[in-house]
Amino acid sequence: MKSPELFSAGYLVQVLGSLLLVFCCILGMLYLMRRFSRGGSGNSARLAVLASASVGSRERVVLLRAGEEQILLGVASGSVRTLHVFAEPVIVEASSTPQRPDFATILNSVNPLGPRK
Repeated sequence: MKSPELFSAGYLVQVLGSLLLVFCCILGMLYLMRRFSRGGSGNSARLAVLASASVGSRERVVLLRAGEEQILLGVASGSVRTLHVFAEPVIVEASSTPQRPDFATILNSVNPLGPRK
């Protein structure tokens, strides 16, 4: 039984062709996942958790914004229940609320050598 030569032209073409085929399959799957997925950044404007509080070891109360409504949910292990749907917003999201500084800003403020340039 004769083993194939590792550097023969036919063998290299076969290996590179196989790698190209696998790479194209991966790119195709990524394209299809992005094209047909319903999650992602498009939903963040319509659905957001505004507040959350723990009321037990496994229970939480969550205030959720869904579109223009605010919904109070009770979340326990294995169940989610609507507690109340608010007619008027309980929490008004103001665009003037100050943003928390990012990590680089905090690190530069405590760095004795000053900010990196």
